[in-house]
Amino acid sequence: MMTSNRRANVIGAMSLALAGMVGAASAQGDRYVSMGSSYAAGPGVGQRDAASGGCGRSLTNYARTVAQKHHLDLVDVACSGATTENILVRGQHGFPAQIEAVTPGTRLVSILIGGNDVAYVGDLFGFSCRSEGKGDCKVSDTAQLEQRFTALPASLDRVVAAVRKRAPEARIVLVGYLPAVPEDARKTCAALPLTRDEAQRMRATMTRLTQVFEATAQRNRVELVQASTLGAGHDACAPDNYITGYRPARVPSWDEPVGYHPTQAGMDRVAAEIDRILAK
Repeated sequence: MMTSNRRANVIGAMSLALAGMVGAASAQGDRYVSMGSSYAAGPGVGQRDAASGGCGRSLTNYARTVAQKHHLDLVDVACSGATTENILVRGQHGFPAQIEAVTPGTRLVSILIGGNDVAYVGDLFGFSCRSEGKGDCKVSDTAQLEQRFTALPASLDRVVAAVRKRAPEARIVLVGYLPAVPEDARKTCAALPLTRDEAQRMRATMTRLTQVFEATAQRNRVELVQASTLGAGHDACAPDNYITGYRPARVPSWDEPVGYHPTQAGMDRVAAEIDRILAK
């Protein structure tokens, strides 16, 4: 007859073995690193990952959906407010620079970055803030915008180069930004409180961002999610919008919709496109 001590040891050994099997199973998936700004993190989309703190990562952002479908070992380091500098040099909210997550064994990296480098969302908020009659609304002037766009291609090249240096065998997918402004910038709405001139300028900024991403992908021979195409007809004014409308800026809770950011439908559409790319 098995003694109580022996029985306890056997049960303990079985538990350890089972834990080891579970750990091995979870480790079987290829490492996938998702880097980027809030359009990758997904603040305000579904349930928030409490461990992400001020980065505001959603548990249902496109990276989570892709990782779950393909059984990948996801390391999501995307962070709201991130610029290319936050990927390469300094982290945010107590986290290290995002590039630190990329290891030699990484097999997939998605990158959605650059919008904050040119103050894309910031200017959307600035113009919308003006519609409320406020006097402290910040919008980039033409000279600032030109300077930022001039610097962006080299910054994106450095991000791709840093990923390749750390993970030579990784598949790299560059992800663009879903558009907030309709293709016809004259068709604004209550959710997009911009004047016609402001809407045209923001549409032009989106077009330039798209062109920079396309050129970067071609120049560096990486794959591209053409989000501007995916989001056509699903802007902030559309009934089936992929981008939320304006919400007055305040300290975000990350647990409610964030203005001018992807909806769950937008996240799901980007995930579907990444899935299509991976199937090639």
